Amino acid sequence: MRSKNLKVYSLESPSVFISSLLVSFVLVFGVAGSVAYNAYKKAIHYTIHSNETRAHLLAKIILEHQRAAIGVVRSYANRPLVIDAVKKKDFEEVVSHLTNLVKNNPEIELTFITDPGGTLWVNFPIFEEAFNQNLSYRDWYKGVSKEWTPYVSSIYKMIVGEKDLAVSVCSPICDEKGKVIGILAAAQTTGFFKRIVNEIGLDLDSRITLIDQEGHIIFSNRFSYKKEVTDYPPFEFVNKAMKGEKGDVEIRDSSDGDRVKYVSFAPVQGIGWSVIVEKSKSQVLQSVFPYLTLIAVISLLVFMVVVLSLVYLKEKYQQMSALKNQAEILQESENRLRVLASQLLTAQEKERRLVANELHDSIGSALSVIKFKVEDTIRQMEQGVATPESLKDLIPTVQQTMEESRRIQANLRPSILDDLGILTTLDWHCREFQKTFSHIRIEKEIDLSEDDVPHPLKTVIYRISQEALNNIAKHSKADLVTLSLRKTHGPIELTVQDNGQGFNVEKIFSMESYRKGLGLGSMRERTELSGGSFAIESIQGRGTTIRASWPSGQGVIL
Repeated sequence: MRSKNLKVYSLESPSVFISSLLVSFVLVFGVAGSVAYNAYKKAIHYTIHSNETRAHLLAKIILEHQRAAIGVVRSYANRPLVIDAVKKKDFEEVVSHLTNLVKNNPEIELTFITDPGGTLWVNFPIFEEAFNQNLSYRDWYKGVSKEWTPYVSSIYKMIVGEKDLAVSVCSPICDEKGKVIGILAAAQTTGFFKRIVNEIGLDLDSRITLIDQEGHIIFSNRFSYKKEVTDYPPFEFVNKAMKGEKGDVEIRDSSDGDRVKYVSFAPVQGIGWSVIVEKSKSQVLQSVFPYLTLIAVISLLVFMVVVLSLVYLKEKYQQMSALKNQAEILQESENRLRVLASQLLTAQEKERRLVANELHDSIGSALSVIKFKVEDTIRQMEQGVATPESLKDLIPTVQQTMEESRRIQANLRPSILDDLGILTTLDWHCREFQKTFSHIRIEKEIDLSEDDVPHPLKTVIYRISQEALNNIAKHSKADLVTLSLRKTHGPIELTVQDNGQGFNVEKIFSMESYRKGLGLGSMRERTELSGGSFAIESIQGRGTTIRASWPSGQGVIL
């Protein structure tokens, strides 16, 4: 007992008290600094992953648009009426076809036809100043005439109209004997690619640039638009991008204030273009700054509690020391001294109980509040741009809660659902599913817009679709799946249909497997808890259909 008292009373020593404060300061703010550093590293990792995802997604979207444009231009170039009009150089007839091409394809700003040597003789909208000009020096002519196959050109400055920058999608026009009699070209201005990026919302916090096969900028939300062909700054990764490679790099951009940036680039396969997505280090720091501030505030509060605790203990034990000194001063009889000693010991024990109770009731409660705030803040921050994974190692008392928070964040909803919406998420999930189960083909029928789906319902639709596809892969033996999401006469309806072996619905719903393995109960529960209705139709040998529908305009219950 005496040794314990000596250790406690040692707080009365100024050197011990100051040392305790210094140790507490180093521990609290050392932990905070380590947590902040790891949060920052996580933010950088998230940024690189986000840049890579955006670059690949945008590259695929642009590729699909350009494939569609090539298909349209090729189909017009192969039309017998167009071929006949070009052979006869029937200006009025050709203009009517070009008019139809432009009006039916809003992504095409201008279209024109040249002879095999590259001399333009008709266009729409009509610009007579371009007639009889030889354009064989253009990249689009060199590309299409190389092997007389469809070609998507590099960026160039148009010679008519507002003289904007554009690319051309070209296809040779051949007669019935296969002889080239002309070239049909459709021009797309940079505004078309700007609309693509804006529609899918990929440029919210990153800089996106689309470059052509020669390293010229087609579209960029970083560089201001000029009606002149501009090269992307000559970084080493640009050469890799022009060769069709993909990757992630960290650069120091001397053209932008010598900033350090994280860059991801992905090729638009088949046409030689590349998508570049970049985000500066300062932007990453700015995104995680609120979280770092919160860590600093929490650390300061914890340190203040520790200081107050030490001061409180010092004062209490100074009081007990004073009582002891007073007892020693009393020069009474041995019996009185024993009584006083006994009273002093009793007083010490009472004081200790008081200190213990106050530590439990006040400081313990305050620490519990801080612990609760830390847990609540971490959940919120982990749903943002950073995940403070290392907090579990640094604050042992909240380790279990942090691990649970990370698990909840990972399973609750995929980040692409928040970033891009349910329609893009379903498209992504179907592609990922077919990569894993290549023998199963998925046909999608989407007949609504992103805004038609209430925000809380997006998670429900994704989880039901995910569970339905998993069941098909595991149990149905199907090779064709139709996934439909539409809004017809009010209700929003999700349908997942396969051509597999089917099952006895009544039997399955009465089996233990319903509760354990197939996930039918969870799909039904998700639907009904969100205010919808759920139905399953299945015929053995003919497949299964799952339908979930939600009344339009009704608040989603979650």
